[in-house]
Formats: sequence, C-alpha cells, structure tokens
Amino acid sequence: MEITPDKRKIVGLVEQAHAGKLCLPEFQRDFIWTAEAVADLIRSILRGYYIGSLLLLRCDPQNPPFAPIYLRGAKGTYQEPRPEWLILDGQQRLTSLIYALIAPDLKLKDTTRRRFFVDLNLLIEDIDNDDIVFWRSDKDLDGLDDANVQYERRILPCTKLISSQEFLRWRDGIEDWLVKYDQELHTEFRTVWRPKWTSSVDRFLEFQVPLVELPAVIEGDIHSISRVCAIFEKLNSTGVELSVYDLLTARLYRTEIRLHDLWSEVCKKHHRLNTWSKGKAETNKFGVLVLRTMALLRGVEPKPAYLINLDPAGFAEDWRHAAAAIERALELLELIGPDGFGVFDQKWLGGFALIPVLAALRAEIENRSLGEVPRADLRQWYWCSVFLERYSSSVETKSVKDYREMKAYWAGGQPPVLFSEAQAYIGSNGYSVRNFASYASSVYSGIFCLLALNGARDWQHGESIHLQRLQDHHIFPKNHLKKHGITARIIVNSIINRTLISDETNRLISDSAPAAYIANPNAIPRETVAEVLDAHFLDAGTVQIMSYAGQAI
Repeated sequence: MEITPDKRKIVGLVEQAHAGKLCLPEFQRDFIWTAEAVADLIRSILRGYYIGSLLLLRCDPQNPPFAPIYLRGAKGTYQEPRPEWLILDGQQRLTSLIYALIAPDLKLKDTTRRRFFVDLNLLIEDIDNDDIVFWRSDKDLDGLDDANVQYERRILPCTKLISSQEFLRWRDGIEDWLVKYDQELHTEFRTVWRPKWTSSVDRFLEFQVPLVELPAVIEGDIHSISRVCAIFEKLNSTGVELSVYDLLTARLYRTEIRLHDLWSEVCKKHHRLNTWSKGKAETNKFGVLVLRTMALLRGVEPKPAYLINLDPAGFAEDWRHAAAAIERALELLELIGPDGFGVFDQKWLGGFALIPVLAALRAEIENRSLGEVPRADLRQWYWCSVFLERYSSSVETKSVKDYREMKAYWAGGQPPVLFSEAQAYIGSNGYSVRNFASYASSVYSGIFCLLALNGARDWQHGESIHLQRLQDHHIFPKNHLKKHGITARIIVNSIINRTLISDETNRLISDSAPAAYIANPNAIPRETVAEVLDAHFLDAGTVQIMSYAGQAI
C-alpha cells in the first residue's frame, strides 16, 4: 500500500472538513473532547507545538468504501456526503477546531454551547500562561459577543482565526474604535500591538500539521480494505475501543443492510443475549461474537480481514441464525446441571472468545440431529479449553481449528488435537491449580463453575446460588493468615484456598481459624458439616486436616 506523507495548513483542513470534503467513516465514535481539551489544542497551535499527525484515506466521492458522515458541526455542501477523503485519525482535533473557529450552534460534550477566545494581552506578554485561551457559555459571555467589549478588553474571538480576512476585519475594527475613543492607546496599537498580534495570528494561520494519505482502496480487494481497517484500529486514539462490528456496520450500510437494526432485532428476540450484552453490541464485543459465529457457520475464518468482507448476500438470515446459536450457547453456559457449564455469573465465564465456537458447534449438533456422544464431546471440548486457558490469545486461529476438527471428528475423522493436548497436560502427575489466584484466569473461573455444578451451598444458610448471592471467599480467612505472617498473594488467594459462600458468612468467619468456624454451629450447623463442605470439594480427610491445621497455625 503506497502511503503519501505531506504537510498541510490546519485551518485549510478545517475549512475542507466544514465543507464536507473531509468526512468520517460512519463507524467513527462521536466527538468526546471537553472544552478544556479544545482550548488546549488552540494554545498548542498558538505556541507552535506539535499536535500529532492526521491520517486520511483518499476515496471516490461517488463511491466511498465506507458510509461517510459529516464531522459534528460541519455544514457540508451536499445533503448526502461526497467526501474526497475519509478521516481515519484526527477526528477529535478537526472537530475541536470546527467548534472553536466556526462556532456551530451545538453543545459540547455534556455541556451547553461554548465560545472560545484569545486574550491578546497575555498572548504577547506571557504566551505560556494557559489563560491565553478561555471559553464562555452563551449565558456567561459578559458582553464578549459585542465587538466593542472585545476591543476594550483586547479579547479576540477564535472565530477570527479561521482566515486572514476575518482577523484583518477585526483588527481594522479595533483600530477604528481606538481612533474614536482612545487616541493615546491607538499610538501603542500601531507601534506595539498590531505587529505582534498580526505575527501571532499569521503563525496560527500558517501552522502546518503532518499528514499521511492512504490511496483509495480497490473495491472488492479484500486485502486492501482489511489493511485500512487494521491501520485504523491501531491508530484509533479516541480512548473508545472500536471493533470490526463498527467497521462492518459502515461497509454494509452501502448495501442497505442496517447492522444496528439487526442487532436490536435479535436482542428483542433473545433475552439471554440481551441480558449478557446489556442490549449493546460493544459490551464484551457481543456484536463481534455474533459475527464470528456467523463466519464459522459460513465456513469463513473469523479473522477481522474476513469479517469486514462478509458477503452481504443472505446476511440478515445468517445473522439471525448466528444470534440464535449464541442464545443457545448462553443457555448451556448458564445451566447448573449435568448438561450445563455452571456459569452462574458472567464473571465466571472462562473467556467470551470461546462463545462463538460453542455456539457454532452446538448449532452443528442440532442442525444434524446428532446424538449423545457428540454432545458429550462438546462438553469435553469446553472443559479442555477452560483448563488449558485456550482462548486467552490467538482466538480466531484456534476458533476455526477447533470448529473444523470437531466437525471432522463427528464425521468419522480423528479426535481433535485439543483432546490429546489436554490429556498430556491436565492429566499429567505434575498438573496443579494452586498457582491460579484470580478470576481473570479461566482455570480459576472454571473451578467456581464446577463448585456450582457440584451443588456448593452457603455454609451458614445451607442454600444454593439460586437463593443466595455467593462470592469467592477464603477458606483460611485472609486476616487469620495475616496474623500468622502468611501474606503472599499467590498463597492467600490461591484457588485451593477459595470457595463459594455468601458475604454474610464470610463476615462471620473473617478472623477465625477453620477449626473454630467448623466447630461454630452459627457458621456451619454441626449436623451438616460433612455434607456441606463435601460439596465444596472439601472431603472428610481435608476437613480433618483443616481442623488440626487451623489450631496449629
């Protein structure tokens, strides 16, 4: 891909953006800068500081590769945008300057409209003072919308920085005002103020920003468009993560497929998908998870380069099928029973990235009406993935590999490599879970799901997670261990020292040795100690050791 470096005047780019020659791809997030961030950008330009580079994508105005939208505050020449360039990096800076230099009648990030000004006295006396640029709301202008007040206080509206003509008209205005009202100051204006003000404004107007222009993408070239998407994802600097779902939304818009509408439709139909995602495609990237499921079911690799180029033909039907498969997968994940995976809370899921594979494989089973063995194979695949932490990285490659190998296995082929890898690692004599100490690990999370599946109940109330909100708490309480000099996080928080109990029970035993709370009927009724603790993978032998060790520590 040929990349053209350049430098252009920032005010010229602002004018082009305002006229709609520079537009945003529809997937861009909204403008998020605060008034202070806008003011600081103007200060930086006045001081001649580096403000970063811009990244533009040249495009055919009649056929841009993404659905274009005007920058916030831009008026545009046409009702429908016809951009010559799309802004891939630089939206916040250019939109900020539209706000400051053109002053559209729009609110600024969660506030009322703001107008920006330059204190010309400070500009020539102390340019490092941040008060050289300030803002006011319309109700707090204190007369600064009146040219005479501006002249008297030597306050320049930032709208006069958009062009030399605008500034010179304002400068001529203050000169006429001084001739009329203050001849003494007029002399100082001619000898001191005017040349310094003009020099400062000229520097602003001539300020150039580094710019990189990408050539127009070739329609239908999968590699060309995917490279642009990859570049944008890496350079996106808004602080709001952008996904391939957002990019594809803009791609599909041109074919009259409204991905946001399809998302709303499946959320209304599938309550688990709606609950897990909180109704938003960006929550845990559920929009992308549906796309990955759809790609697997289509036989396409679920990598961004392929997702961004998913064929629009039959898209809506395939999207609905993938969303239904996700809903079914979530049902299996939530189920606390022999056929489920015991994910009683989202935080105990061993990685959202495994959902598309689970969904696609379950759909394969149901579409082909497969029997008991493949369903058991699917459970084996799931737990192997969890305890190998398989979906913590390189998820797209592993997704397609697992999906294809499982399908081939069910068609009479060899068992998936994952099964032998799990047998060699998890089944080895040296395998241990004691070094897992955070639910960020799928192993840690998976064990708590197994506790739920094993019927773990709250010690004090004897009720299951259906009736009590159980959390991960210490078996040997943290405060108790600390008293005896045991503070190493990996020991204190190890999964082997954690189990599911309620917060109320945890407070009851918080300073106690296990020997003490096991003997306390208010913590665990004496007649149910063995039964209750056994469901927490604490068998009779372990409880005996806890009773002795708790007294000894």
